[in-house]
Amino acid sequence: MTPERIVDLLHRIGCLRQPCDLDLLLFFSRHPRAFLLSERLAEYVGYDLTQVTQSLETLITAGLLRRSPNSTHPAQLYVLTPGSTLGGWLSSILRIAATREGRLAVLDALKQQSSPGRPGRGESESVASVQ
Repeated sequence: MTPERIVDLLHRIGCLRQPCDLDLLLFFSRHPRAFLLSERLAEYVGYDLTQVTQSLETLITAGLLRRSPNSTHPAQLYVLTPGSTLGGWLSSILRIAATREGRLAVLDALKQQSSPGRPGRGESESVASVQ
């Protein structure tokens, strides 16, 4: 798959902005029902707790993940939401990112997507007018 196609898929999905978002989604695609502490999840995916918390909220807000309601237990049940409205686009990104090379390509596309001044995102005009 071309880098342009990956960027297009990310744009269509809309909610994946950080590498941690992608890695959490990959984790939950492999473990669609996981009962664990946020700290343990951060250890599993290799990000600090603050970033994992932000990315969890991103995935929950996008409707890709559900979290058990607050309980007295510090661990939470996370459930990957089946049949999300993102359907085929999400499946495509997960398929691509399932390999090392594919994950690196998606991470590169995320980096391009978030870089200021990249064409196609609207920032190029605002950056050019500031300079």
